[in-house]
Amino acid sequence: MIQTLIMDDEIYVRKGLISVLPWEKFGFKIIGEASSGEKALEFLKANPVDVVFTDLTMPGMSGFDFMKEIRSLFPNLKAVVLTCHQDFGYIQEAMRLGAIDYIVKTQLEKEKLETVLERIAGRINHENRSKPDYLPLYENGQGKRYSEEVVESIQNAVKYINDKLLTGIQQEEVARAANMSRGYFSLCFKDIVGKAFSDYVRSVKIDKAQELLRMTNKPVYWIAEQLGFQDEKYFSRIFREQTGKTPSEFRDQRNKP
Repeated sequence: MIQTLIMDDEIYVRKGLISVLPWEKFGFKIIGEASSGEKALEFLKANPVDVVFTDLTMPGMSGFDFMKEIRSLFPNLKAVVLTCHQDFGYIQEAMRLGAIDYIVKTQLEKEKLETVLERIAGRINHENRSKPDYLPLYENGQGKRYSEEVVESIQNAVKYINDKLLTGIQQEEVARAANMSRGYFSLCFKDIVGKAFSDYVRSVKIDKAQELLRMTNKPVYWIAEQLGFQDEKYFSRIFREQTGKTPSEFRDQRNKP
């Protein structure tokens, strides 16, 4: 079982989360709850915990400060943040501090709660199976840090994109394949890959289009359709933006001696 601690300064939030979510179905066992970061740290020092679900805005020690503490004191402990904020910058700071996922408390009734828990449990179990006791952090050029497990998930997502390029792909589908929430996936993907998901997919499609133009005699409209572009003119415009040439010009250049 995944030993779980719930931390929130509002008792009705803690009790609500514990009673509403199907924890045991996905292997979680609630072994404690805490109303503050200080009390949570005391509990962690006395009890083995695998994951803590922590509020971010609390009196005294904030969730951000709490995560800084556990990162140094309990490097194997996973954190999932509970927040009322949907601002990506706010959530991104929590991810930078090592959170593996987040739940927006005001959207609990709208979200598929079982999917959320299944995703989080999958990430924890995968990391426990495949990673050493100490999990190093990846840091990009802007100083944002992610665990190797997150980086591996994004790398797998990139492979998934390339493998499924001709079948039509959506960000939600790729995030699900990477076992990440769509919002968290979007943040991590841009930081680690260096491009937003849509920009990366478009770039890879144009690379594939160049290959098809070089290796086949298929008409431009056929190539556009194969890559998911319903409008040939739009495809040609995007192609020119990336390569400096229209598809026809690119192909004509190939045929020149």
